[in-house]
Amino acid sequence: MLPNREGLFHAYPVDIGIAETRENKLLQAVISYHLVEELANGEWLDCSEENLQITGYHILERKDHSLNEYTIEALKAALGWDGRDPFWLQDNAAELGQKPVQVKLAFEAYDGQMRLKVAFLNPYGAQPAGVSKADDDMRRAVQNRLGPKFRALAGGTPANAPKPAGKPAPPAPRSAPPKAPAATTEASKPATMEQAWEEFCKHCPAEKWDQEAIEKEWFRVIGELFPGKQPDELTPADWGVMLAEGPGKIIPF
Repeated sequence: MLPNREGLFHAYPVDIGIAETRENKLLQAVISYHLVEELANGEWLDCSEENLQITGYHILERKDHSLNEYTIEALKAALGWDGRDPFWLQDNAAELGQKPVQVKLAFEAYDGQMRLKVAFLNPYGAQPAGVSKADDDMRRAVQNRLGPKFRALAGGTPANAPKPAGKPAPPAPRSAPPKAPAATTEASKPATMEQAWEEFCKHCPAEKWDQEAIEKEWFRVIGELFPGKQPDELTPADWGVMLAEGPGKIIPF
């Protein structure tokens, strides 16, 4: 029986298969979950008698066919996969079916209708998120995107100096050589940060991603296109590249 409500559940991955999406032929892990406990008012309540099952579609590739590291890390953490061979998940489905996990269910708009989907996969027993706190990446995002507007609205001399722009972009993984900064092409005309941001947000639907998730993905893509550069170091030509190429590097939700 399909569940009819959003929430955080403990579940068993009773069946796992590896397949491709119909539209873009992206590799995905398809997992059928049997829900057994639901978090309600801070307590885990048994819901196994409802016999609730839902299928989760965990996409392992981005639209440009590079690996979707976020989903891969979630599967590794929840199922004990080492991340090397995706078919290991399918081949060990029987054993993994005895391993409880945690899933977050949420409604999304699809073809004009609301449907329930598996939004997140976590290890069994993971603690629900509390009050969100801004990290360095988010501080940097807000300062670059909204800082001038806040200062203009406040007017006068600032009472306190703004915090540093944040930590440098992390180095590329050892397994892959660092990418050279993206070059401006004929198709990439100079642009402003605001223009690049507006175009980027169009490809991160608000019904799927909250503001924090969009900003984290924004900085991840900037780090991929311009390794070692901070946003305030990018030129109009760089922002033109971000406007033209950034949306295509977004990890599908």
